[in-house]
Amino acid sequence: MRHTESPNPHLLKRVYLEQMQEAARQVLRYTAGMDFAAFTADTRTQDAVKHNLHRLGTLAAAMHPSLREELPELDWRSILDLPDLVGRLHFGIQDEILWDLIQRTLPYWLVVLEEALEQPS
Repeated sequence: MRHTESPNPHLLKRVYLEQMQEAARQVLRYTAGMDFAAFTADTRTQDAVKHNLHRLGTLAAAMHPSLREELPELDWRSILDLPDLVGRLHFGIQDEILWDLIQRTLPYWLVVLEEALEQPS
């Protein structure tokens, strides 16, 4: 027989945040040591980055809004828009938008996620 109680929301929050953290870390690992020219020339890395950014946004969307409200430091609207963003960007501007996100925004999001995960549940 299945357990009918819903899971602890704080446990779920932790799982989502850990998965989001891992997606962000993957993007930063894939692009470590690259400059903009190398990134624009490497479609394989671009695909891996897009996949993980899509994953990050999808995980955020799966979280209950009340859980997202517990971390107001994150720009949830931008995170929730990631799947659409990576799906609709085209050519030249795509590279610049992705690179700016990787270089300036994602490291901040990762710090916020890490700090949230360090706090006791």
